Amino acid sequence: MNILVPISWLKEFLKTEASAEKIAERLSLCSQSVEKIHKIGKEDVLEIEITVNRYDCLSIIGIAREASAVLPQFNIKARFIEPKIPSIPQIKKEGLDNKLVVKIQDPTICPRFTAILIEDVKIKPSPKWLTERLSSVGIRSLNNVVDISNYLMIETGQPIHTFDFDKILGQKMTMRLSKKGEKVTTLDGVERTFTGEDIVIEDGSGRIIDLCGIMGGKNSEIDEKTKRVLFFVQAYDPVKIRRTSMSLGLRTEAAMRFERGIDLEGIIPVISQGAELIEKLSGGKVTGKLIDIYPKKQASVKIAVSFDFIKKSLGVEIDNSAIINILKSLGFIIFSQTKEDITVIVPSWRAKDVLIKEDVLEEVARIYGYFRLPSRIPSISENYGLTAQPQPKKGAIGPTFKWEEKTKDLLKAFDFSETYNFSFISEGVINYCLLKKEDHLKLVNPITADLKFLRISLIPSLMEVYAKNMANFPKINIFEMANCYFSKNNDLPEEKIILSALSNGNTFLQLKGYLSGILNELGINDYKYSPIENEQIEPCWQKNNSALIKSGKTVLGILGQIDDKVINKYLIKESIFVFSLDMQSICSLANDNKTFQPIPKFPPIIEDLSFSFPDKTYLEPVIQSIKALSPLIRDLKLIDSFERTRSFRITFQHPEKSLTDEEVKPLREKVISLLSKEGIELKS
Repeated sequence: MNILVPISWLKEFLKTEASAEKIAERLSLCSQSVEKIHKIGKEDVLEIEITVNRYDCLSIIGIAREASAVLPQFNIKARFIEPKIPSIPQIKKEGLDNKLVVKIQDPTICPRFTAILIEDVKIKPSPKWLTERLSSVGIRSLNNVVDISNYLMIETGQPIHTFDFDKILGQKMTMRLSKKGEKVTTLDGVERTFTGEDIVIEDGSGRIIDLCGIMGGKNSEIDEKTKRVLFFVQAYDPVKIRRTSMSLGLRTEAAMRFERGIDLEGIIPVISQGAELIEKLSGGKVTGKLIDIYPKKQASVKIAVSFDFIKKSLGVEIDNSAIINILKSLGFIIFSQTKEDITVIVPSWRAKDVLIKEDVLEEVARIYGYFRLPSRIPSISENYGLTAQPQPKKGAIGPTFKWEEKTKDLLKAFDFSETYNFSFISEGVINYCLLKKEDHLKLVNPITADLKFLRISLIPSLMEVYAKNMANFPKINIFEMANCYFSKNNDLPEEKIILSALSNGNTFLQLKGYLSGILNELGINDYKYSPIENEQIEPCWQKNNSALIKSGKTVLGILGQIDDKVINKYLIKESIFVFSLDMQSICSLANDNKTFQPIPKFPPIIEDLSFSFPDKTYLEPVIQSIKALSPLIRDLKLIDSFERTRSFRITFQHPEKSLTDEEVKPLREKVISLLSKEGIELKS
């Protein structure tokens, strides 16, 4: 979110001689990024991009506080000027001299609610200074009361709302969650229909008069006839405000602040300033006493951190006093201090952002200046106290990344296209691929209502890509390499890097050839394909047409065909073959070792033999048993397959002489005899 900060307004809270350009440059280095300096008349106005975690910087005061901490690091004098907070009538929990009844049905939707009544108000145009201030930040002046609420929102970061008190029927306000189908016409004249779970206020007659945190209701707005103003300042559940704002497509300055969180301790100063300004600019008087509903006080955060931890993490020798001064300039209170460490109390406006010692470290680092830190990658042992690992050479890449990239390059050479998909999938896709919803981790706050589950397989994503492209491409070869997520009891999910490739343009044997080529290029030669018998596999695979790839007892992956039930759900009329590899296992076995085998000096004898096989006979054990008969059987390939007939091409070769037919004949008979014992007969 970007905000506009006029320099003259900023300097009401920042005592410095620094120019707009200097302030912009230094803030961008150590705090929020200044995108541009606008010239509005004679005024310099900074346009600043505020990161989502820094809700405290969505204000003139917040930026002034940041600048007062940053500028001295560059030998520029700067001091933060604390805002003056006027006093208001004492807090009285029944409030407003019993003129207003306030009820909040669920305290979690509104952690703090304050309001005060101002009577004998005269609604009129705002003074010139106020209209010019608002104009400099892009806000149109409406009237003195509404302008004050906008003015304070920009200055303090706290959104404010004003009601015409006499339009609150029954002088009763009930804050609750909306029901599906309820409606309200907001201040912009648009009728809004709620889907439910939106924070709203209804009056004593049951009318909704406010879409809380986003925009007020038309039926309670301030107009020229208003005599009594209910001025209230509050905080809301940020998640509900964002959901409502996004679902209604109503993005307001107030919503974008409420959804980031509000400093609960900063509410009273704002309502105090507002009451004083309305009295001053409208002639009204505060007549009721302050309502302050604050059931659960915002807890203060104390964090202990050692000076040694900060210095080692930064990689620089920084004075203890410099660390303390940086933290003090940001509003941290030094609760206790020794030579070795300090305990700080986090300021209320950072209580949701600074929670652990690493956060304190980050505050010191950014104000000190990341650009001043040495460019050295610390070892693992320095950071976590673990056994030191050898650091990669400069310019080198890690072995895991190397093998992953090589695998991708090989697939691209085999005419496969890489795809990139979300790590989240929908319940519908899970059902289409015959997987179980309960096996997947469900997101508490998904990016969309549909993508709720973390995937345990890449096949659903590849099937979605295939289904969306099959009308335009007759041949589709795609793959993806990404994390899959598996639940662990009372712990973060286990992440595994999986490679899955899908093809409708290749047969099972062709895909097996590509897979074998990849494994061989990665230096993995000790592997075999074995039938899937008692092993559990995902139900999206056709078990009878799939095979496990193993190296010893390690399962490297699976090669097979997508189940017909899945194919039918996607209305696909052709077979789809897939393989998946566990890249962690693959990378642990991959190597650059090469074995040199000289080219034989003597010619081979090559023979083709055809055999009739019994049903359901696996070829892999047959091929291995033939090769094991004699070192003179140099190679054996399956060259043809029809019904129950399999044709092999056998290469006989001696490294030191030319073989004769008489020498090959006993070897051939050994092959025939071996296979006949398994019920495999030579075809004449």
